[in-house]
Amino acid sequence: MNQEQCYFALDLELNNAQDNSTVNPKIIQVGIALGNYDDYINESLVTHKWLLDPEEPIFEFITELTGIGNQDISNHSIPHEQLALKLGRILATHHCFVNPITWGCGDATELKSEFQTRGIAFPHFGRRWIDVKTWHTLHMLSIGKKPSGGLSSGLASLRLHFKGKPHRADDDALNTLRLFFAILERQSQYYQLISNAKKIH
Repeated sequence: MNQEQCYFALDLELNNAQDNSTVNPKIIQVGIALGNYDDYINESLVTHKWLLDPEEPIFEFITELTGIGNQDISNHSIPHEQLALKLGRILATHHCFVNPITWGCGDATELKSEFQTRGIAFPHFGRRWIDVKTWHTLHMLSIGKKPSGGLSSGLASLRLHFKGKPHRADDDALNTLRLFFAILERQSQYYQLISNAKKIH
């Protein structure tokens, strides 16, 4: 494991109806967490968050879930162009691994789609992402348990507690990245154990 490689996790909060019936829900918050393995061990991973204007009223359900209301958008949202510049600069400055770490799929595609719709160039993500939710599903199936639950359950499977508040893009990104590093750490230990066992023979 390259302990100096910087990774970043991405999370979005969307303006979606409670029954998930909204077609192409708009992004209202973008959050990232970044750092390397040593930052994870030292609990010094860095987070950033930004609000985006969906140009439509925020669902009451979403305000209750995320704490983000119409007034927050009015007072603190930034243009998509500004977000693209800020996010791109952060990723380039820290030489982050090209593919974002996510809980589930779609966030990277949705963000790039909103940029593309507005004619904003954003060449900073790879075509793929590293989905730790898929790892959690495989892990639970391998030990004979149902692969249910969210990010908190994924963390709990490795004896980690969720830090911050769920459904805040920066906190969700932080915990997604913590889970990723915990997975890397465990896999590295497994491989070292196998390597040591082979030396005995």
